[in-house]
Amino acid sequence: MARHKEKERRAVQSTTRAKLLAAAARTVSRDGYAGANINDISTAAGYARGTIYNYFPSKHELMLALIKDIAARHVSFITEAVRQSADAQERLQRFFKAGFTFVIENPPESQVIINALYGHDNELKEILYEAYLPLFQLIAQEIITPGIQAGQFRNVEPMETAGLLMTIYLGTCSQVNEEGRPWLKSQTVSDFALHALNTMPD
Repeated sequence: MARHKEKERRAVQSTTRAKLLAAAARTVSRDGYAGANINDISTAAGYARGTIYNYFPSKHELMLALIKDIAARHVSFITEAVRQSADAQERLQRFFKAGFTFVIENPPESQVIINALYGHDNELKEILYEAYLPLFQLIAQEIITPGIQAGQFRNVEPMETAGLLMTIYLGTCSQVNEEGRPWLKSQTVSDFALHALNTMPD
Protein backbone atom coordinates (compact mmCIF):
# COMPACT_ATOMS: atom_id res chain seq x y z
CA MET A 1 0.00 0.00 0.00
CA ALA A 2 2.78 2.41 0.99
CA ARG A 3 4.65 1.57 -2.21
CA HIS A 4 1.52 2.29 -4.26
CA LYS A 5 1.08 5.68 -2.58
CA GLU A 6 4.74 6.53 -3.21
CA LYS A 7 4.31 5.67 -6.88
CA GLU A 8 1.26 7.94 -7.07
CA ARG A 9 3.12 10.74 -5.30
CA ARG A 10 6.00 10.53 -7.77
CA ALA A 11 3.58 10.53 -10.70
CA VAL A 12 1.90 13.68 -9.37
CA GLN A 13 5.27 15.35 -8.85
CA SER A 14 6.36 14.44 -12.39
CA THR A 15 3.14 15.83 -13.86
CA THR A 16 3.37 19.02 -11.82
CA ARG A 17 6.99 19.56 -12.81
CA ALA A 18 6.14 19.05 -16.50
CA LYS A 19 3.27 21.57 -16.30
CA LEU A 20 5.49 24.11 -14.58
CA LEU A 21 8.17 23.73 -17.25
CA ALA A 22 5.57 24.09 -20.03
CA ALA A 23 4.22 27.26 -18.40
CA ALA A 24 7.78 28.54 -17.98
CA ALA A 25 8.47 28.00 -21.69
CA ARG A 26 5.37 29.99 -22.65
CA THR A 27 6.17 32.78 -20.22
CA VAL A 28 9.89 33.10 -20.95
CA SER A 29 9.34 32.97 -24.73
CA ARG A 30 6.80 35.79 -24.41
CA ASP A 31 8.36 38.01 -21.71
CA GLY A 32 12.03 37.03 -21.88
CA TYR A 33 14.05 35.68 -18.97
CA ALA A 34 14.35 39.05 -17.23
CA GLY A 35 10.65 39.82 -17.59
CA ALA A 36 9.35 36.41 -16.52
CA ASN A 37 7.85 36.30 -13.02
CA ILE A 38 8.39 32.98 -11.29
CA ASN A 39 5.17 33.17 -9.27
CA ASP A 40 3.16 34.00 -12.37
CA ILE A 41 4.54 30.81 -13.91
CA SER A 42 3.02 28.81 -11.04
CA THR A 43 -0.42 30.33 -11.58
CA ALA A 44 -0.13 29.96 -15.37
CA ALA A 45 0.43 26.24 -14.80
CA GLY A 46 -2.70 26.09 -12.63
CA TYR A 47 -1.04 26.00 -9.20
CA ALA A 48 -0.69 28.29 -6.19
CA ARG A 49 1.97 31.01 -6.48
CA GLY A 50 4.56 29.35 -4.25
CA THR A 51 4.25 25.88 -5.79
CA ILE A 52 7.15 26.37 -8.15
CA TYR A 53 9.62 26.74 -5.26
CA ASN A 54 8.95 23.12 -4.30
CA TYR A 55 10.60 22.13 -7.58
CA PHE A 56 12.99 24.98 -8.46
CA PRO A 57 14.69 27.09 -5.76
CA SER A 58 15.17 30.13 -8.04
CA LYS A 59 14.31 31.51 -11.46
CA HIS A 60 17.85 30.76 -12.61
CA GLU A 61 17.55 27.10 -11.58
CA LEU A 62 14.19 26.96 -13.33
CA MET A 63 15.78 28.32 -16.51
CA LEU A 64 18.60 25.77 -16.38
CA ALA A 65 16.10 22.94 -15.92
CA LEU A 66 13.93 24.30 -18.73
CA ILE A 67 16.83 24.41 -21.19
CA LYS A 68 17.91 20.88 -20.28
CA ASP A 69 14.35 19.59 -20.64
CA ILE A 70 13.78 21.22 -24.03
CA ALA A 71 17.18 20.12 -25.33
CA ALA A 72 16.63 16.51 -24.24
CA ARG A 73 13.32 16.34 -26.09
CA HIS A 74 14.77 18.18 -29.10
CA VAL A 75 17.76 15.85 -29.36
CA SER A 76 15.63 12.73 -28.90
CA PHE A 77 13.14 13.85 -31.58
CA ILE A 78 15.84 14.47 -34.19
CA THR A 79 17.88 11.38 -33.30
CA GLU A 80 14.88 9.08 -33.64
CA ALA A 81 14.06 10.51 -37.07
CA VAL A 82 17.66 10.31 -38.33
CA ARG A 83 18.07 6.68 -37.31
CA GLN A 84 15.06 5.58 -39.34
CA SER A 85 17.35 5.51 -42.38
CA ALA A 86 20.72 3.87 -42.93
CA ASP A 87 21.68 6.13 -45.85
CA ALA A 88 23.92 9.07 -44.90
CA GLN A 89 22.42 11.52 -47.40
CA GLU A 90 18.89 10.68 -46.35
CA ARG A 91 19.94 10.92 -42.71
CA LEU A 92 21.12 14.49 -43.31
CA GLN A 93 17.80 15.35 -44.93
CA ARG A 94 15.97 13.77 -42.00
CA PHE A 95 18.09 15.79 -39.57
CA PHE A 96 16.93 19.09 -41.01
CA LYS A 97 13.34 17.98 -41.59
CA ALA A 98 12.94 16.71 -38.02
CA GLY A 99 14.69 19.79 -36.65
CA PHE A 100 12.37 22.16 -38.48
CA THR A 101 9.35 20.07 -37.46
CA PHE A 102 10.33 20.35 -33.80
CA VAL A 103 10.56 24.14 -34.11
CA ILE A 104 7.17 24.36 -35.83
CA GLU A 105 5.47 22.08 -33.30
CA ASN A 106 7.10 23.69 -30.24
CA PRO A 107 7.25 27.47 -30.79
CA PRO A 108 7.65 28.58 -27.13
CA GLU A 109 10.32 26.00 -26.37
CA SER A 110 12.21 26.80 -29.55
CA GLN A 111 12.12 30.52 -28.79
CA VAL A 112 13.56 29.86 -25.32
CA ILE A 113 16.52 28.04 -26.87
CA ILE A 114 17.11 30.73 -29.50
CA ASN A 115 16.94 33.50 -26.89
CA ALA A 116 19.43 31.68 -24.67
CA LEU A 117 21.72 30.97 -27.63
CA TYR A 118 21.89 34.62 -28.68
CA GLY A 119 21.65 36.07 -25.17
CA HIS A 120 24.37 37.31 -22.83
CA ASP A 121 24.28 34.62 -20.13
CA ASN A 122 27.44 32.56 -20.64
CA GLU A 123 26.36 29.91 -18.13
CA LEU A 124 23.21 29.25 -20.12
CA LYS A 125 25.30 29.01 -23.29
CA GLU A 126 27.56 26.43 -21.66
CA ILE A 127 24.51 24.43 -20.56
CA LEU A 128 23.17 24.67 -24.11
CA TYR A 129 26.40 23.33 -25.59
CA GLU A 130 26.49 20.41 -23.16
CA ALA A 131 22.82 19.61 -23.75
CA TYR A 132 23.15 19.70 -27.52
CA LEU A 133 26.52 17.92 -27.74
CA PRO A 134 24.74 14.62 -28.58
CA LEU A 135 23.44 16.27 -31.78
CA PHE A 136 26.97 17.30 -32.80
CA GLN A 137 28.06 13.72 -32.17
CA LEU A 138 25.08 12.32 -34.07
CA ILE A 139 25.97 14.38 -37.13
CA ALA A 140 29.68 13.57 -36.97
CA GLN A 141 29.49 9.87 -36.11
CA GLU A 142 26.24 8.73 -37.72
CA ILE A 143 25.92 11.00 -40.77
CA ILE A 144 29.23 12.52 -41.87
CA THR A 145 31.63 9.65 -41.12
CA PRO A 146 29.45 6.92 -42.72
CA GLY A 147 28.84 9.24 -45.68
CA ILE A 148 32.58 9.66 -46.22
CA GLN A 149 33.17 5.92 -45.89
CA ALA A 150 30.42 5.20 -48.41
CA GLY A 151 31.83 7.72 -50.90
CA GLN A 152 28.72 9.91 -50.63
CA PHE A 153 30.50 12.87 -49.02
CA ARG A 154 33.88 14.41 -49.67
CA ASN A 155 36.63 13.99 -47.09
CA VAL A 156 35.90 16.54 -44.35
CA GLU A 157 36.64 16.71 -40.63
CA PRO A 158 33.47 15.26 -39.04
CA MET A 159 33.19 17.33 -35.83
CA GLU A 160 34.08 20.61 -37.56
CA THR A 161 31.48 19.87 -40.21
CA ALA A 162 28.96 18.96 -37.53
CA GLY A 163 29.57 22.37 -35.97
CA LEU A 164 28.94 24.08 -39.31
CA LEU A 165 25.74 22.11 -39.90
CA MET A 166 24.47 22.88 -36.39
CA THR A 167 25.21 26.56 -36.98
CA ILE A 168 23.24 26.45 -40.23
CA TYR A 169 20.37 24.62 -38.53
CA LEU A 170 20.12 26.92 -35.51
CA GLY A 171 20.58 30.02 -37.63
CA THR A 172 17.87 29.17 -40.12
CA CYS A 173 15.50 28.05 -37.36
CA SER A 174 15.94 31.34 -35.53
CA GLN A 175 14.42 33.17 -38.51
CA VAL A 176 10.69 32.56 -38.02
CA ASN A 177 7.44 34.34 -38.85
CA GLU A 178 4.75 35.42 -36.38
CA GLU A 179 3.42 31.84 -36.22
CA GLY A 180 6.82 30.44 -35.29
CA ARG A 181 7.47 28.83 -38.67
CA PRO A 182 10.96 29.14 -40.20
CA TRP A 183 11.14 31.32 -43.31
CA LEU A 184 13.15 28.69 -45.17
CA LYS A 185 12.05 25.15 -45.94
CA SER A 186 14.01 22.26 -44.47
CA GLN A 187 14.49 20.81 -47.97
CA THR A 188 16.15 24.03 -49.14
CA VAL A 189 18.61 23.90 -46.25
CA SER A 190 19.37 20.18 -46.58
CA ASP A 191 19.87 20.54 -50.36
CA PHE A 192 22.40 23.32 -49.68
CA ALA A 193 24.25 21.15 -47.14
CA LEU A 194 24.27 18.11 -49.41
CA HIS A 195 25.58 20.17 -52.33
CA ALA A 196 28.43 21.48 -50.18
CA LEU A 197 29.36 18.01 -48.96
CA ASN A 198 29.09 16.40 -52.37
CA THR A 199 30.74 18.83 -54.74
CA MET A 200 33.24 21.12 -53.02
CA PRO A 201 36.90 20.09 -53.44
CA ASP A 202 39.05 18.81 -50.56
